[in-house]
Amino acid sequence: MRRGFDGKAPATGGCGADRLGALPDEILQHALSFLPSREAVRTCLLSRRWRHQWKSAPALRVADVDAFKSAQRFNEFVNHLIVLRDRTPLHACEIAAYKEYKGRYYDDEEPSRYTDLWIRYAMSCNVRLLRLSNHDPSDLDAQYENIEDVLLHAHIASHHLTTLELEGVMFSCEYPLDLSSCPNLETIKMNRCSSLIHVNIWSRSVRCLCITEYDFYSYDEEKPRAAVYVPSLVYLELNGGRGLVPAFESMPLLQTASIKFDWTSTREDNNDGFLLLGRLSDATNLELISEPQALSFRKDLMRCTAFSKLKTLSLNDWCVEPDFGPLLHFLQRSPSLEKLCLRLSKPDEHAKETNASYVSTEPFLASKHLRVVKIRCQANDERVPKILKVMSSYGVPAEQIDVKEGNWSSEGKSIYKSFQISKFCIPMPCMFEV
Repeated sequence: MRRGFDGKAPATGGCGADRLGALPDEILQHALSFLPSREAVRTCLLSRRWRHQWKSAPALRVADVDAFKSAQRFNEFVNHLIVLRDRTPLHACEIAAYKEYKGRYYDDEEPSRYTDLWIRYAMSCNVRLLRLSNHDPSDLDAQYENIEDVLLHAHIASHHLTTLELEGVMFSCEYPLDLSSCPNLETIKMNRCSSLIHVNIWSRSVRCLCITEYDFYSYDEEKPRAAVYVPSLVYLELNGGRGLVPAFESMPLLQTASIKFDWTSTREDNNDGFLLLGRLSDATNLELISEPQALSFRKDLMRCTAFSKLKTLSLNDWCVEPDFGPLLHFLQRSPSLEKLCLRLSKPDEHAKETNASYVSTEPFLASKHLRVVKIRCQANDERVPKILKVMSSYGVPAEQIDVKEGNWSSEGKSIYKSFQISKFCIPMPCMFEV
């Protein structure tokens, strides 16, 4: 039995008893793994029982960079932490580069000087979740500031890694994002990542891929490329990028996809071809959103012969302007469609007629499984009566169409007070959002 300084056994009850400290080491270390590493280290001051518990915590969380006065102080802490902790396998590792504003003593290499070393250390500890960011995640304003990206100088290779999250990371010529050496990787989340070279995401095991606010450019004029090979993918989110739109290889297992393009998305320089919609033809739930002046899905739609598995579809203005061709194309070639949502904002004044003809030479009826059609629009949208007429002519009864008029916020999101979608839940969070 452990005894105090006076030789007596500690009290077993009352408010002074250390009931938490009486728990097994494994439980204490698991609890410490949820704390920032800086706070976990401080628990060594609680008592002798806690002195070394932080060394075996199965997580390394050094993302609270704003708690340090300088990048040098932050780097010194992390380096000492790695040297002193045990070689306990890591369930999670979160690393954020120090946000240091340029000034008289600014060193542009110091904030990310040891990032590659820390990543290699995490992989040597069989890390399962690796998160790398260029700012403190608790600093919500940092993602809107002009902060230097973290340059990736480490090859990511691990048989234990299952989740990779990157934010504000730039891929280098020496270390592109080749994940072929991570056979158990299942989830990749990339936000505000950039590259000035070929982007090549290659993984046979990944099932969930989210690429948002990307910035992919290539100065190789002969063959610019942003290629993605993920044959086991089940969920895909591609949202708000600039530069090259990634060219996806076949994704036969894909179930849910959300694709949103703004005016900064381009493909004129992508000589490998786009063909994104063709890669999405096996999806069960599909959301395709494009701003009026952005990259259009229309040309690629003509190459898609069928969406045989599609059950839930969400579209916006691009499918009805300047004609209803894309909408009719989906209605004709989606025999299993059950739910359709059209989110209409302001009509595009610059919409031009297209040479592509979507009109079928043979009459057809929409899917017999189609039970829910939701149209969300602004008040007095002149396109809505035309859409209702078109839908009716292709076998969609008026009682199945629910039209709601709403107001648009300054952020471009529509507000509908009476719209309830809880009973239409599907695996994609963004689907049918209003």
